[in-house]
Amino acid sequence: MKDITDRLADGEYTSYEAARQLALAQSMEKELKRQIEALKDFLTEKMDAKEHLTTEIGTVAAKHGSEPRWKVKDAVAFAQWLETHGEESSVEQVPYPVEWATKPDAIEHLIGQHGGEQPAGVELSRGTGDTVAVSKVKEWSQIFNDQKAQSQARQLLGITSGDSAGDEDGKAEEYWA
Repeated sequence: MKDITDRLADGEYTSYEAARQLALAQSMEKELKRQIEALKDFLTEKMDAKEHLTTEIGTVAAKHGSEPRWKVKDAVAFAQWLETHGEESSVEQVPYPVEWATKPDAIEHLIGQHGGEQPAGVELSRGTGDTVAVSKVKEWSQIFNDQKAQSQARQLLGITSGDSAGDEDGKAEEYWA
């Protein structure tokens, strides 16, 4: 069975067919996430800490959670709080750039003024590529009752005809039961 990336590269899908497959995959992902969370919640409640269950498909291990801990997210704001609460000995004085100097355009200008040198403490973030969004995805139960969608789901999951998932006509044989 050809991988989806190969089928797309070979032009086997129109944009409409690819969009339909993407919506189908999103619906499947949504249902699988729901099932995964329900199963995890069930097993977390049933399993003892550090217990593991090995099945023919894989192993599930219980893990100890951790107690909540405090973590500094904004060191400058925390330093200011310490100072205002009489904890000056817990604070170092360091220079801090003024707000306008931290704006992307200002940084770009400064780099240009200094021969392209990247300032210490500044990094160029990765941009984001164009993408598409999927909305109004059918519920899995609706896809489950749609023979064409079932056939596409089998294809997307790599379930080929001739096995217990379907026959030469692509009709389901007890697989979805």
